[in-house]
Amino acid sequence: MSIMDLRALKTFEAILRLGSFQKAAEELQYAPSTVTLQIQRLEADLGVSLFVRDGKRMIASEAGRWLYQEATALLKTIGSMRQTISDIDTGDGGAIRFAAIEPIASQMIATIVADFCKLRPQVQLSMEISGSKSIAERVRSGELDFGICASPATNLMLEFEPLIEEKLGVMMRADHPLANQSCISVDDLIGQTILLKEQNCIYRELSEGMLVQTSRNPFSGIEVGSFYVIRQMIKAGFGIGIVPMYDSLGLESTLVIRPFVDIDPVVVIGLVYKDNNIMGRAALLLMNALREVEKTK
Repeated sequence: MSIMDLRALKTFEAILRLGSFQKAAEELQYAPSTVTLQIQRLEADLGVSLFVRDGKRMIASEAGRWLYQEATALLKTIGSMRQTISDIDTGDGGAIRFAAIEPIASQMIATIVADFCKLRPQVQLSMEISGSKSIAERVRSGELDFGICASPATNLMLEFEPLIEEKLGVMMRADHPLANQSCISVDDLIGQTILLKEQNCIYRELSEGMLVQTSRNPFSGIEVGSFYVIRQMIKAGFGIGIVPMYDSLGLESTLVIRPFVDIDPVVVIGLVYKDNNIMGRAALLLMNALREVEKTK
């Protein structure tokens, strides 16, 4: 429909809803002649009479009554569309798809995301937990608006905005022999069963890189895909883990995390995105909120 047709349809709906041409003109702030002209053009466009005269009154014809039902639904839909578009433009609506690695997802940004959702309940948000490589590739393909992960490969040509630096330490039970030491050396890990994240995880790559610095076979490792599971296995008395040094990971008195003394393994975690000029307003607002993550550390 043209703009004129839509206005005419709105005028027609107002006439039947209010019961007269005059009341419709008053509500829409049109001159009575404008209302009459719009209805005449609408009837000419449709090729039917929408009103019939009943004495001094004009009442809807059968075609007019049917059109009124359809027009009411259509105008309601258009109103909803306009509101949704307005919400998307202001960031109060729309959809966000992003992913983050653990443990930053649960330990640092979960509260920020929850506060954002409470502030903008109409935004449809999808937050996934994945590895850095997968996140970067999916941001590049357009499946995700942005991600929070380690620096992506340069060939992906993505923007990377550092947020925090995570240092790795050794998690163990408080009654483990190494727990008496304030710091751990790589040689201390010889003969230990170490629980490591899955292949292609940035923490796994960093852990293996520092462990192979010794010429001896330093450890026996078991691959576990979740920091939470690693934590639970250590709590149960099996092995030790190389994990980011979040105090909350060793929150219970049964677990401790000790830093390394002879190396300083660091992972830089940040925002990864392709082009913020094509992202929705809501996604940009969430990214701005996540930039405050350093203050929550």
